[in-house]
Amino acid sequence: MGEQVKILSVNTGSSSIKCALYEMPQERLLMKGEIERIGQCESVLTIEAGENKRSEKRGVAGFHEGVELLLNSIYGGEIPVLKSLDEIDAVGHRVVHGGQSFEKALFVNDETMGLIKKYAEFAPLHRDANITAIESCKQLLTKCSNVAVFDTALYKNLPPKAFLYGLPIEMYEKNGIRRYGFHGLNHGYVAIEAARLIGKPLKDLKVISCHLGSGSSITAFKSGDAIDTSMGFTPFEGLLMGTRCGDIDPGIVIYLVRHLHYDAQKLEEILDKDSGLKGLCGKNDMRDIAALAESGDQNAQNALDTFVYRIQKYIGAYTASLGGLDVVIFTGGIGENSPALRKKILDSFGYLNIKIDENKNRSNSPLFSHRDSCVYALTIPANEELAITRETFEITSDEKP
Repeated sequence: MGEQVKILSVNTGSSSIKCALYEMPQERLLMKGEIERIGQCESVLTIEAGENKRSEKRGVAGFHEGVELLLNSIYGGEIPVLKSLDEIDAVGHRVVHGGQSFEKALFVNDETMGLIKKYAEFAPLHRDANITAIESCKQLLTKCSNVAVFDTALYKNLPPKAFLYGLPIEMYEKNGIRRYGFHGLNHGYVAIEAARLIGKPLKDLKVISCHLGSGSSITAFKSGDAIDTSMGFTPFEGLLMGTRCGDIDPGIVIYLVRHLHYDAQKLEEILDKDSGLKGLCGKNDMRDIAALAESGDQNAQNALDTFVYRIQKYIGAYTASLGGLDVVIFTGGIGENSPALRKKILDSFGYLNIKIDENKNRSNSPLFSHRDSCVYALTIPANEELAITRETFEITSDEKP
């Protein structure tokens, strides 16, 4: 590739697609787009290019249609950015699960696609969306490379004490059952950004990153590397989430199978889509839950308290693993936009001499710790699209597919 290239990042969720078009290596954002509520009655398409922004409601039945709509918006919509889709040099795709086969970004070919499909079953909420988006881009953008960028790659150097489960070792050696971790693209991005904002090398900092949203996870960094993370073999483990259960006693699953005769499909449905905040109070949007709790709804208050308590437990445990704490980061939809929740979480850590500046916290300032605090507290917006773009640019600059 030449000096200046255009890279499209594609980030699929369970019912959404986010994309961003960057000019590299300057990291100049040309446009970003998002389709929410795919497959629902009324999807929402939002496109931004410079100061221009438009949003519209329309029916988007599936992910292939969604990818096609976003691509058409780049060059043929009301805010055209390119004269032709042939100007796109490469597409980077966020892939949720890379198993043990993928420790870095790779070009998409038949072999990698086969393994992506194999590991996709361990992230069922994203499974079909992820695969469809890649296949759609290959079909619609025939002249550019497609690159898979893995959420699990950040955790390739986890020590055995962090990734092994207390199961027969053969299950790891033969079947790859271990902690993989997720949200790695964003955890890695915000850790680097935090070090930049406070002006210290990441390798010199003990960092805990809290990605809080519909899916939530926490990652600990020491000497520049991720040393532990709350999600595990699948994205079920760890914190209480929007619809996912997080940590539970595996004996519960045995009980449900033995006494209530649940099969694998029923278990997956309950643990993935009907548990978490939704399971506890009927709502999975933190704004709705906070409003219900404020009105006196006890189930909503319990859900809120449980969500906060799980986060506090993990921060406490990882502080012990790190041997101290220099930086705590909040990111993701809830982490970035809920000052009250951030304060509630950090109020338990007076013993670490974490002090927050109330005004900066309320205004969502990037650095909201008080100047007398012994720990930096930061709010950093998630930017998985830029992380995807950086890795895609790196591999396409160094290698050919």
